[in-house]
Amino acid sequence: HMQINTDEGKGWLYDLVVTQAVRRRHIGSALLEQTQRWAHLRKIHTITLELQTKNVPGLQFAEHHGFAFCGFNDRYYSNRDIALFFSKTL
Repeated sequence: HMQINTDEGKGWLYDLVVTQAVRRRHIGSALLEQTQRWAHLRKIHTITLELQTKNVPGLQFAEHHGFAFCGFNDRYYSNRDIALFFSKTL
C-alpha cells in the first residue's frame, strides 16, 4: 500500500507485508521492485517508509534495498514505540 503525491513526486509506502511462512524467498524484494517501477512510471522520485524500532527484519530489509535513515517520531504509534523513517531516491 503506497500513497503518492504526484505534485511533489513523493510516495509513502505504508505496507509491504510477507507472511512469515514464506519469508526469505525474495517475495518482499519482488514486491518492492515492482512498487519502484510503478512509482517511476508515475514520476515519483522519492519513496519513504516508516518502521517500528523493534522491527529488526524490516530495518535490515530497508537497508539492504538502499533506503537511508531520514528521521524519527517518538509519538507516531499509539503503543508509544518510536517510528523510524527511511527514504530512497529512485
